[in-house]
Amino acid sequence: MPAPQWRPFVSFLTRELTQNLTPRFLNQLMRAAGGEFARQYGLAEAGTVAAMREAMNQVWGELDWGQVEIREAQDWLVLTHYHAPLKAVFGAENVAWAGAFLEGAYEAWMHQLGADSQLRMTTAGPADASGTMVFLFGK
Repeated sequence: MPAPQWRPFVSFLTRELTQNLTPRFLNQLMRAAGGEFARQYGLAEAGTVAAMREAMNQVWGELDWGQVEIREAQDWLVLTHYHAPLKAVFGAENVAWAGAFLEGAYEAWMHQLGADSQLRMTTAGPADASGTMVFLFGK
């Protein structure tokens, strides 16, 4: 939940965004913001999945943005993000587009770590009731 002085601002901003922008544009906007975030909060080098998880969780932990688990599955990396503040800040009805921030951040981090530029991060489905989101990285 944002600090009290930010609640009205975030509430009104969110309402204006959802009333004036299409869902597609909101996704693009948040994805781009996530990419910029990843550029500003670059990761330490990580040559293994465990090292990637540790580097990402160091950033998230410093900002109180939850944590990520990463596992390999067939042709994908599966990233499960727990406890992101998106639901508390933007409301449950807006987590789908707000979650594109994480999608953009994770994709940019993967590319920074040396992943093929043709690989993409996608959201696997809607957030669950607790706000947990799952992302897939691959072709």
